[in-house]
Amino acid sequence: MQVAIIGAGPRGLAVAERLINLAEEATQLDIQIFDPHAIGGRVWDPFLPQNQQFLMNTVIDQITLFNDDSIENGGKPCPGPNLLQWLETQAPAYLAAHDRFALGYRQEIARLKAPGDFASRGVMGIYAAWFFDWLKARTRPNQTLTFTQQTVVNVTPLGHKFQLTLTDGVQMLADHVVMALGHSDDYLSDEEAAFAMFAQQNQLKYVAPTHPAEADLSDFGSSDTIIIRGLGLSFFDYLYALTVGKGGAFVRQADGELRYQPSGHEPHVIAGSRGGFPLHARGVNEKTTSELYTPKFFTLPALDALRAAGGGQLRYADFEKLIVKELTYKYLLNQLEIVPNRLPYAQAEALREALLTSDDLTATAKSFGLDGIPVFDIDLIRNPARDLPADVDYAAWFKTYLRADIADARLGNKHAPFAGAFDIMRDIRDRIRYIVAHDYFNADEYEKFLRRFKPFDVLVSVGPPLERIEQLLALIEAGIFEITAADIQVTTQEAHFIARDARQQVFSGNALVEARLGATNIAIAKNPIIENLRQQGLFVQPTRTRADGSTYTLGAPNVDRQTFEVIDHAGQSVPNLYLYGITLEGITWFGTVIPRPGVNTVILREGAWIAQRILTYA
Repeated sequence: MQVAIIGAGPRGLAVAERLINLAEEATQLDIQIFDPHAIGGRVWDPFLPQNQQFLMNTVIDQITLFNDDSIENGGKPCPGPNLLQWLETQAPAYLAAHDRFALGYRQEIARLKAPGDFASRGVMGIYAAWFFDWLKARTRPNQTLTFTQQTVVNVTPLGHKFQLTLTDGVQMLADHVVMALGHSDDYLSDEEAAFAMFAQQNQLKYVAPTHPAEADLSDFGSSDTIIIRGLGLSFFDYLYALTVGKGGAFVRQADGELRYQPSGHEPHVIAGSRGGFPLHARGVNEKTTSELYTPKFFTLPALDALRAAGGGQLRYADFEKLIVKELTYKYLLNQLEIVPNRLPYAQAEALREALLTSDDLTATAKSFGLDGIPVFDIDLIRNPARDLPADVDYAAWFKTYLRADIADARLGNKHAPFAGAFDIMRDIRDRIRYIVAHDYFNADEYEKFLRRFKPFDVLVSVGPPLERIEQLLALIEAGIFEITAADIQVTTQEAHFIARDARQQVFSGNALVEARLGATNIAIAKNPIIENLRQQGLFVQPTRTRADGSTYTLGAPNVDRQTFEVIDHAGQSVPNLYLYGITLEGITWFGTVIPRPGVNTVILREGAWIAQRILTYA
């Protein structure tokens, strides 16, 4: 049986691992993995120089590639070291034996000691390379596992098999194809194409949406003023590349604060976004490897009750209200804990009990004497500048905002009032995946969910390590970075890029950087395999019909959510053609994760299901 896996990242490796370790002794298996990047895939490619500097946003103790006994219906587990354990045991010898990896990685792994440390993305790629070698050593005489560093540009059904075409024109057959494609670059929008043309015509600089590790920033220097659109994770990669990457350094002062020492080669940066605020800092990790928060309100019985009350459909407003109640509960508990004896012990215990049955948590907290603290206001969290007067010194206020975010995050991801509440969003994602997969929302309510909840969730739960927010503050204080207010709009004028924001501030630059990845939408994806599968009618975007009869289209291709087999233009499943992961964003929820030990992690769970389905054909 020939199995082709397209994508050498954690998802592709997860399927390969389950195939090899669950196959019967007599099963003939030929597994071929394809990826234009190294084992580990594009995001974690250790041979991209920037990946030696760019950090993961998950701590090393909460990363694994091994299937464990927490995986639901995952088959017999085959445990192994998580990233921290691997760094402590296998990594030094592996790096010593493989001089193809940069020397800097040896220096990095010597520094990575604590469970709450953040590794570079390249270290994750080396862990993946070791895992692939480990897996290859487990193959039996009737099994093969090979890696081809090429792009698969097309997959074509041929009877009961599939023909794969590679970039060099080589074609091969497979009985099963698993596509774990990751983020795709997109064709430029009309606006982006116009900016690129304007830059070319006026000797300006333009960086289109892409993975920051692949962006060429060598021409940027002290004579440049760069407008950056986007304040998400990609922004923090550019932040580092345009400062430390230009020879500067961040230095921790005696008081614990960071200061930036310029090299003199840094460009001046003006950054903004529609929301106007960077992602919240990740709280200093206090959680053990597999520790998850247990919701008190956001439970399946509560969600089912709301669904039943809505005639079989969950209203988005009810969903958000329940999420906010859970976050408020955790916020109030943490407010009790961070100030010892804020309330007398008996009163504090009575409040904790009362909160569990309260309809208005904030009012209950005040009635017990827990007042004088900020209200957990979701709309203010979405827009922290909501109540600012027009004449405020916005730049000074923004630095105060960052300092508050830093101070809160330092209190930890279990005990910080805000960071501790935000972190539970990571722990309840599987519950949200469940209600999306089981169509709790109708088309109208799901559209609200995508429009309202997705940006909030990203803002509070997907942030960078705390150090990156500290670095941003240090760069602002050094006069190298400026952050605009919300609703940044970029135009062109007299051989310059012009940025305007909601506070009528105007900025001018000679360069524009789009600090974001392409949208997850197969209609505009530049990946040749996606384009070819669309043209064949194998990739089809599902349509949702609103109550008024109008429709909207999701960006993902349609798949059977039970088997992960592709559903074609005729509405028929294509047997043995599988797709899972980030490409499905929209019909599934939040696929941009890294596998975590002991929590029934979605990547390993779904990879196991696909592998087991394949093995039924053996």
